Amino acid sequence: MNQYIKKVDQLAAAPMFFGTVLFLVFFAGTLHLFNVESPGIALDICNWCLFLIYPLFIIEAVTHIALGSPRWKFNLLYCLIPPLRICARDQMTGRAIWFPILAWQEVTPEFRERIRKSFSVPLLLIALLVLPLFAVELYWQKQIESSAMLADLTAIATGFIWFAFTLEFIVMISIEEKRLEYCRKHWIDLAVICLPMIAFMRALRITGLLRLQQLTKSARVFRLKSLIMKLYRAMLVLEVVNRLMHRNPEKSIARLEVLLAEKEKEVEEIKKRISALSERIAINYSEMPEQQEIQRENRRAA
Repeated sequence: MNQYIKKVDQLAAAPMFFGTVLFLVFFAGTLHLFNVESPGIALDICNWCLFLIYPLFIIEAVTHIALGSPRWKFNLLYCLIPPLRICARDQMTGRAIWFPILAWQEVTPEFRERIRKSFSVPLLLIALLVLPLFAVELYWQKQIESSAMLADLTAIATGFIWFAFTLEFIVMISIEEKRLEYCRKHWIDLAVICLPMIAFMRALRITGLLRLQQLTKSARVFRLKSLIMKLYRAMLVLEVVNRLMHRNPEKSIARLEVLLAEKEKEVEEIKKRISALSERIAINYSEMPEQQEIQRENRRAA
């Protein structure tokens, strides 16, 4: 049975990776087009593509449940939150990840550093796109509000930036060992990802309520959604500044020195534990001859 599980893993790795990336692309489109109340065809295309891609996650989950794969519960999680499937671990060991060009790779510190470096420059360039996009939204605000096409284009551009940040975050959180620590250090990224989703869920709630009854206070709720989106844009700008600061060599050296100090402490702790275990082993060996002599005397006395 194990060979079938491995074969399914190998066959599904590339299609599911790219399928999940596409799902995230169209979800970004739906998220941002819905937040601008777009009635255009772009939103319909994104929704239909999500509908067509989603069965892949169900098929994979059913297959692994049928085979009794060790990590089949994760596939149920991917059915609930499909983007998490992007860098899923292998079913048998949970130590390897499939990645384009690199294929199956065991998750090691060297692999993490390689992935981190591969994201750093492209994400910095994409983050810098935020500034001209905001300038366009600021100076062409009336034109964007009066033109559905311009509104869709700005929403898609913002959605592309959101997609890039989300893709990087999901990949990095998948290969990190200390995931909560990673979230704490990259709280801006997490805010950038979550804020449009909060606005999206609020918009869904508002739409449902408006269909049930005509609310007189709906304008106040829509203003709250607008405030969330403004906060989201502020977080994007803050992320640009954050990434630019991280490109400063002096700040990089300072961060690496702190990391080195932490690693040195860990090494010292490991050395102390090794020394303590070695002492225990030495004491046990030294006590063995005495115990053997006592056992011989007991036998003679008996």
